[in-house]
Amino acid sequence: MADWEELQALFEAAAQLEGEERAAYLDAVCGEDTVLREELEALLNADAEDTLSPPGGFSDGLKSATSFDDQLEGSQLGAYTLLERIGAGGMGTVFLAERSDGAFERRVAVKVVRRGMDTETVVRRFVAERQILSQLDHPSISALLDGGVTPDGRPYLVMEYVDGLPITEYCDRHRLSIDERLALFKSVCRAVHHAHQNLVVHRDLKPSNILVTEDGTVKLLDFGIAKLLDEDSDAQLTRTGMPAMTPAYASPEQLNHQPVTTVTDVYALGVILYELLTGRRPFEARKSPEELRQEILSGDAPKPSTVITRQPADADGRPERTLEAISASRSVPPGRLRHALAGDLDTICLMAIRPEPQGRYASAEQLADDLDRHRDGQPVRAQNPSVGYRVRKFVRRHRAGVATTAAVVLAFAGVITYYTHRLQEERDTALAQQEKAETVVEFLTNLFFEADPDNSLGEDVTARQILEAGRANIDFDLADQPELQATMKRVLGEVYYEVGNSDVAWELFSDAYDQFRERGGLEAASSRLSLGIIAQDRGDYETAVEAMQYAYDQRVDALGPEHEAVREAVAAQAFLQETLANFDEAGRLHEAAFAMAEALYPQDDVALAQAHSELAGYYRTQDRRPEAEALLRDGIAMMERLQGDRRHPLTAKMIRQLGGTLRNSDRFEESEPLYREAIALQEDMLGPDHYEVAVSWNGYSQLLTNMGRSEEAMEANARMIDIIESRFDGPAPALGAAYNNLAFMLLDLHRYDEALENFDKSLAAQDAIGLPPDHFNRTFPSAGKAQVYLLVDRLDEAEAIFREMLAIRIDNVGEEHRLVQEIHSDLGAVLTEQANFAEAESLLLAAFDYFDRTLDDTAWDRVEAAQRLAALYSAMGEPEQAATYEAIAAPAPGDGEGDTVEGEVAEAT
Repeated sequence: MADWEELQALFEAAAQLEGEERAAYLDAVCGEDTVLREELEALLNADAEDTLSPPGGFSDGLKSATSFDDQLEGSQLGAYTLLERIGAGGMGTVFLAERSDGAFERRVAVKVVRRGMDTETVVRRFVAERQILSQLDHPSISALLDGGVTPDGRPYLVMEYVDGLPITEYCDRHRLSIDERLALFKSVCRAVHHAHQNLVVHRDLKPSNILVTEDGTVKLLDFGIAKLLDEDSDAQLTRTGMPAMTPAYASPEQLNHQPVTTVTDVYALGVILYELLTGRRPFEARKSPEELRQEILSGDAPKPSTVITRQPADADGRPERTLEAISASRSVPPGRLRHALAGDLDTICLMAIRPEPQGRYASAEQLADDLDRHRDGQPVRAQNPSVGYRVRKFVRRHRAGVATTAAVVLAFAGVITYYTHRLQEERDTALAQQEKAETVVEFLTNLFFEADPDNSLGEDVTARQILEAGRANIDFDLADQPELQATMKRVLGEVYYEVGNSDVAWELFSDAYDQFRERGGLEAASSRLSLGIIAQDRGDYETAVEAMQYAYDQRVDALGPEHEAVREAVAAQAFLQETLANFDEAGRLHEAAFAMAEALYPQDDVALAQAHSELAGYYRTQDRRPEAEALLRDGIAMMERLQGDRRHPLTAKMIRQLGGTLRNSDRFEESEPLYREAIALQEDMLGPDHYEVAVSWNGYSQLLTNMGRSEEAMEANARMIDIIESRFDGPAPALGAAYNNLAFMLLDLHRYDEALENFDKSLAAQDAIGLPPDHFNRTFPSAGKAQVYLLVDRLDEAEAIFREMLAIRIDNVGEEHRLVQEIHSDLGAVLTEQANFAEAESLLLAAFDYFDRTLDDTAWDRVEAAQRLAALYSAMGEPEQAATYEAIAAPAPGDGEGDTVEGEVAEAT
């Protein structure tokens, strides 16, 4: 049997708990001591019901104490009238009271030691509580106002009365957002830190001890079980044989009856933060008490962003709150909630509840400071300083001032994924690869640290300076590690390519491939794939085909046929075949890559959404607009489910693609808001000078041309050209599309000389990247020149070009394609002017029949074909036929001649 003082301490701690929490506590403190368990349970039953008679003859005293406390309602204690009992703890009863001496009006809480519990130990603890509270002068800690002794000799305390709700209940009832919850929680942390500075540890922090008033003020209660860290404090009050805790919020050291410190409270704060964010605790009391204890001791808690997706059952097997319900109480969509918790908040929570005390935050203030850093976009203490993480934080803080540097920073953020994931997939050298990855991260982190304006004494560090420093550091720092040096050259090559310097990128990729060529593997595959992409840009298609096939074969050998890296290689081959205008083969590969994505990702995933985007881009080139539209809408919806909103680069890209698809279908009013949304999202996320923003301006300029808003279209096109020219040091494939589109805008304004000049610029840009004369993309600026010649009566030149371009298009896409029928219509118009009526009629009827079947009545291509047939029959002297087609023709919404697939190819890359 336990000694009386220990029994009282255990009783007062257990009396504050309920249900499974109480059972878990009793299991923890009693263990195999059945006698102690029976004594405690009897005392607790007597406390609740005033009926049982526990061993030791204690019930009469406890029973009379309860009755006596009930009789205190309405009585006077000093200057206070006790109005009603509002609570009872293990050693005292709490009354709502008001001051009755007329000095001032105020409601207070009066805590009186229970009769039967007024032993020497309890009284000493009560006195200690009064001492503790007198030291804690903080607006978020319930204040001690007064104290005294009852007529029968029991001490009492007069405390600030807090009319509020537990913090978790308050947040849910008011549907507070994550940011609002964090603001409240930081107030709690500051109050706890104040207590710690006064050498006080609470030891039983939990939501019911943290109330929030209606005006949002946080108040911490019940420092009565707190431990003074003063060396002279009574050892009897702090000995590990007298635990005071709530198991669900108790730290591992409390469960193991080890000394408590300030980081014990940090642990409880971490559990409360976890619950505020997710609606669940990291370790729920659903298993046996011992299993719960072991889980807490293991520290194996799920991430907050993960736990909200689970739907555990309660003790009776009923489903608990769903993700939708949890999200609704936080005023956020489910996907957005996962996104908000992932990253910093995951890591902050898990650091606060680490099982080993030394692994947690050293103070409650550090925990609050990390939440401030998270809010401000600064790196948090709890986050491992990986280069990708630091890069993202850097861009968020410095985007406005270092736009050129941000391009390099974003490129680093993309390629570093390789080192935190793919390198470790070479199973036979896992440890070596892990060390390699760590070295890579350290190298890039140091390089990035030097580039951060915070560390460069205010100097504006340019993209070129970062890259040149990287090349120098690779040659110097990694000279004794040739394999790692080669790896880093491949990484830096990716960055050079991303910022438009493909010549230097080629050199770095080549050096890396030479190092890894003999043994092959993933590094060799990645280096060779990158070389293939540059070769494709340069028009060296033979090299590109060989390189991409090699990369595919190596990845299949290393990873098997069903892997994201293999799917990536197939998608690259698909786009190469599309560039070569081998559309049947491109379609087979695109659809194979999409099928692989569906098999790899049975649920929503960013990689699956990317596959939607890639296949939709191909379908657009093939005039399969309904299929493209369906894929894009599905992909956008998938990303919204994953992210909770549309703020993601891939989502923005698919919004732009959808705008282009609707533009191709002459659904201009639906298309425009999509383009504007895509541009706004991309400028906000990537900065106004990013390549993706340029591509969006390109597509939007074409839409404006289609809508007859030529001046606006030219302004949008100029924005695209400015971005591309500032981004690329040398020839850029996208410039061919940009000049081509500008030329069509000038053509629409009848500025024929300027139109011809820009068509020639487009062809020159294609020459610069090595596009062969019979390439499909050559047909767009060439056909544009022919249209100018048609309008200025240079008919023979126009006819020759149209016939040459028609042959190229038929060879690539077949007769049944919109782009072929456009040339039929144009060539028919030339032949009408040349009085070659028979061939003209055949071509124009074929074009009109196609447009009539596939487009709306007001679509420009259909209207123009009808107008040209009317002109033909009028020239042939057939007025009735001419009148028929004149009636069909209607005013066009704009000149659709700027609707080029070359521009869309640039958009889809």
